Amino acid sequence: YEKDIKILISFILIQIIIWWNVFFHKKKIYSIFFYNLFFIILLNLVTTPIFHSITFDIPQRIANYKITKKYSGKFFEGMFSGIHFISSDNKGYRTNKKVNYEKKDKNIFRIITIGASTTEQGATDNKKTWSNLSGKNIQKLTNKNVEVINVGMAGLRSEHHYFTLKRIKKYEPDLVIFMMGINDWNYHIINSDKEYMFPKYEIKYSFKKSIIHETFGNINKQIYRKIIKKNDTNKISIIGQPEFDTEAYLLPQINSLSKRKIIKNFKPIDISEDYKYWLSLILEECNNVNTNCLFLDQATAYKKEISEELKKRLWMTPPNQVYTLSLEDLIITSSIYNNWLKKKVNNSKSNFCLLSDKIDPSTNHLTDDCHFSENGSKKVSEV
Repeated sequence: YEKDIKILISFILIQIIIWWNVFFHKKKIYSIFFYNLFFIILLNLVTTPIFHSITFDIPQRIANYKITKKYSGKFFEGMFSGIHFISSDNKGYRTNKKVNYEKKDKNIFRIITIGASTTEQGATDNKKTWSNLSGKNIQKLTNKNVEVINVGMAGLRSEHHYFTLKRIKKYEPDLVIFMMGINDWNYHIINSDKEYMFPKYEIKYSFKKSIIHETFGNINKQIYRKIIKKNDTNKISIIGQPEFDTEAYLLPQINSLSKRKIIKNFKPIDISEDYKYWLSLILEECNNVNTNCLFLDQATAYKKEISEELKKRLWMTPPNQVYTLSLEDLIITSSIYNNWLKKKVNNSKSNFCLLSDKIDPSTNHLTDDCHFSENGSKKVSEV
């Protein structure tokens, strides 16, 4: 489904190796060579899911940093106030107190929140994130010592959330809260031409996740670095860095519904196969661990009653593209994903919380498409 010449060449070479054995197996010198290559390719296929699960890189915040951010400009006026203190612990997580990851006392009720930027809330004061505020609300209901570990990171999708869950379960969480959706449906929009014949097989055994692909990918990178000039001006993403200037990043992109002249039609009748696959694994993993999983649907500004002020601040329609979807298509897409999540979770042993209907499509709760203001964070924790 991808117009990738390297993948096409790899596929052709693999086919040559396989069919060479069929037609030239009687010639011993060819047979030994190609049977070995065939075995390597077969081994590569079988080990791909294991290799991917071990080596999959999940971006994390920088560990042990402390910064202060002052909101004094007009861009976030009325949404954020004063000086915000933002920090991470030695694992790069945002916590409400010092956490002993090696040993969990019996008197501790441990909450871990998993998600992307709407969970991370990377430019919001530690005490004002919905994760922290939810911990405070739960503290009123128990005599235990409530710990909150926010492992959210901007840009992550359901695939990242699955491997995050597998890696944080060793910390023995009592409650895992997921907020997810918008990055997955934006991935679907951007890759709308992707088609699978056998979805579970192709996702699980994707050649791009294999040892051979990673090996040659790294070789290709080294060659590229040697050939390319040192003064290359490729852009480097700074999202996730503590010095990240939110206003400078957003200002050129907002009002995408009006600024982007190319309108892409996208009215999906179903969610992406990738999202189905990874969310099913997440739910399966939740059933296997001794903890409660709670899923929040994705609250967004994509509603017919959106305020004009907020409408001009939209930029994830989808993000970083030359085209935009119409507001109508964004409403349809978000509804399909949120409704599917609700149905899937309610049919499992996990818990679902309807958040999207409780968040106002205005600057009272949202700063843009989906990110929360101070009032928005408070409302999420209450819901």
